[in-house]
Amino acid sequence: MSLDMNPHYPVMLNEVITSLKPRSKTTIIDCTFGCGGYSQKILETFPDCKVVGIDRDPSVQEFATILEKKFKNRFSFINDKFSNLEEIINKHKDEIGSFVFDFGISSFQLDNHDRGFSFNSNIKLDMRMGKNKISAYELLNEAPLEDLNSIIKIFGEDKDHKKIAKEIVRTRDIKPIHSTQDLCNAILKAKGNKYFKKNPSTKTFQAIRMIVNQELSEIFNSLTRVIKICNSNTIVTAVTFHSLEDRIVKKIFNISKDSDQNPSRYIPTIHQEKKETFIQRVNNRALKPSEQEIVSNPRSRSAKLRSATKIGKGTINMDRKALKMERLFQLEEKYNA
Repeated sequence: MSLDMNPHYPVMLNEVITSLKPRSKTTIIDCTFGCGGYSQKILETFPDCKVVGIDRDPSVQEFATILEKKFKNRFSFINDKFSNLEEIINKHKDEIGSFVFDFGISSFQLDNHDRGFSFNSNIKLDMRMGKNKISAYELLNEAPLEDLNSIIKIFGEDKDHKKIAKEIVRTRDIKPIHSTQDLCNAILKAKGNKYFKKNPSTKTFQAIRMIVNQELSEIFNSLTRVIKICNSNTIVTAVTFHSLEDRIVKKIFNISKDSDQNPSRYIPTIHQEKKETFIQRVNNRALKPSEQEIVSNPRSRSAKLRSATKIGKGTINMDRKALKMERLFQLEEKYNA
């Protein structure tokens, strides 16, 4: 399969490439490889740079193999969570110039109905991206009502969270919620079997997927580790698709000398002897996709791009509590312990 033939459209591709600003003969870490759209464009645009692609999903190996053959000695792939970056950074530390993250689910995963990510499929609930400890089936059939309500309310931002959580429990008390269609039926029933322009299951599916894959914790852990140990002048670019994802990225990138103050007493803890170390935002506001891109790729409509540069050689330590999202992290950890 050619990468040009795969159905995934890299979101804000030109904006991402522009933001990376790689120095000559540096290595760029594509932390969310997916179908390889960013990696391929980077390799084509910067012929003297190398790329290391990372993805927790083993099924994307076919796309990685294409790039390994096409760009010999310039591209390598690692099947792992991007939160496990420390070893990779230490191995390539003096070569790394940029990191790029795309925190959304790829079209390749969403359109693969065997994975149970989409409400358009009708198979056993799964939603695991790879290297998981729990599936959507286990979560929906084991989590207590209170947790289901919190998950759908906070992660899904669905106003009918109470009704949906109660209907899920009622349904599973009769028979386990086995398939994606079982879940869709419960959600539709909770919402009164009305007609909706947008599929009413969208937000709940998103919430369950985020918990199963511990997505918010992955973002926090990966970004803070990168910023803590990467070299000065390293650029970090992140594309988000959910308000909670963007909140984490924004708060981390807002730790900057520009504000002339700490946003919290917890974060950042900058070692006194290295006060020159800080994070500099590349743009004051998040970039959004163009109207043209949204028309050609509707899934890009909620995307936001933020980019920042680490300045100085010191270490920046960040306390998660400063984000004031601890309840969310703890919910993820509860089901991924």
